[in-house]
Amino acid sequence: MDKKKLFENILNVTKVVAPAVVTQQVYDKMFGHHFLTFKPFYFSISDFPNLERERYVFHSDNRLKLVGYIYKYKNLTNQGIFVFAHGYGGGGHHCYLDVINTICKQGYLVFAYDATACDESEGHNIKGFTQGLLDCNQAISFVENMKEYQHLPLYLCGHSWGAYSVSAVVGWHKRVKGVIAMSGFDHATAPFKHNGERYAGEKANDFMLYVDTYERLLFGDVCKTSALESFEQSKAKICIIHSEDDSTIPITAGYDLYYEKFKNDKRFKFIRLLVHGHGTVYYTLEGKRYYDKIHHQYDKYVKKEKPSEEEKEKYLLENIDRNKYNNMVDEKLIKKSINFIK
Repeated sequence: MDKKKLFENILNVTKVVAPAVVTQQVYDKMFGHHFLTFKPFYFSISDFPNLERERYVFHSDNRLKLVGYIYKYKNLTNQGIFVFAHGYGGGGHHCYLDVINTICKQGYLVFAYDATACDESEGHNIKGFTQGLLDCNQAISFVENMKEYQHLPLYLCGHSWGAYSVSAVVGWHKRVKGVIAMSGFDHATAPFKHNGERYAGEKANDFMLYVDTYERLLFGDVCKTSALESFEQSKAKICIIHSEDDSTIPITAGYDLYYEKFKNDKRFKFIRLLVHGHGTVYYTLEGKRYYDKIHHQYDKYVKKEKPSEEEKEKYLLENIDRNKYNNMVDEKLIKKSINFIK
């Protein structure tokens, strides 16, 4: 074989191998560790005096121990029970205790759990977004088998990764009466596809071949499960919430797809916000401004001072007004969503 032919063969192999290696590296970086909540930034049960909880352990599809809690408000009649699925990257469900508290105040129980490799649940890595769908399925089945709550209507609620999870799984559970999906996406590889298109245009399609293949290697055909198909298989009422300025999960990755398909279906309610962002989509505008302010000040402090972990915690404890921080949720939005799906 001449040198030119040899070089061409090496180049062709590189074109195939390099994207595959990059895909694995991306997955390892995104999903290859255990995620823990940075507590000073988020919430604890003590932040909400009337909120009670009871701890439970159930198992993932891989027989790992997953931890969840039943949350409830004191002295309120239980109108139903929600399974709540958290988002990616911040840790487990404690990041959402303010939302969970708001749902409980409306007279509902909430079963909120930590997904695989998040906070109290076992696991060394998440593997990929499909794991959220599998964990959510296990959590719903666990609640469905709790005899003391079998008489209650069952609902689902999730944000971001959690919104994908509850949306994609609802078609598997006929008992589910309604779903609230906030800032979600349609299928497991959608965040890669839609963010890739935004930054790399058509070139992103080449990379997606490897992402889709790698997700299938990890999870099999279940990774193809889409929210669109699941919604069609379900009779549940669906409330979709998304903000146009979401730079983490573009509105085109979920909301726009669902709206195109179901805009005339009375089972669906679409709430399209303008400037509520991603992690703050369920906050009032005043709450979002305070959240952004605190995080901006914290980022400046870290960049300038390069503090230790202890110093970071001390700074936040001294600078966060917990009365404001614990009450940023838009209760009217949550109540409107619940009233639609119940």
